[in-house]
Amino acid sequence: MGELSTAPASDYSTLYPAPPRIHWALLLAGYLAAAGLVLWLKPGFIRDFLTNLFIAAWPIYLCIWIRKIDRSSLSLYWALASFATGFLFSWLLWIVVIFEIREELLEHYNRRERIGLRLNWLLTVLFSFLYFQHHLYRIAKDKEKLAAEVDASLAATPAE
Repeated sequence: MGELSTAPASDYSTLYPAPPRIHWALLLAGYLAAAGLVLWLKPGFIRDFLTNLFIAAWPIYLCIWIRKIDRSSLSLYWALASFATGFLFSWLLWIVVIFEIREELLEHYNRRERIGLRLNWLLTVLFSFLYFQHHLYRIAKDKEKLAAEVDASLAATPAE
């Protein structure tokens, strides 16, 4: 359910950059450490701003990466709008960001690189960016493995 199908190595394209190669558990640990730091801070304004900043940092980075693979991507605009509005409407806009990113990932990995990415709707709602990163980490590892295999085969081919 929501798993990445095993795609043949040829389905990965070198035309597109690999996704961020960070394990979802490390991302979660970063979120928790940032939350602990924010809770440690006493002033209300600084705490609120940093909370919004830490929550928005990874999604904005992910949206920037998506813009590299699809120049027509709109998720970055939604993520920046959510960050700019602060706490007032940001939760509503983050829902838009989550599903915009989901659609853009599915579009890319099922139409351009054709690896058969499947993202479970419920897991998207519950875990959003951690869930996306779980899949992106595996894709990044597969692309890195493919690049290493291509380099090895090029090195093994005698020069003419």
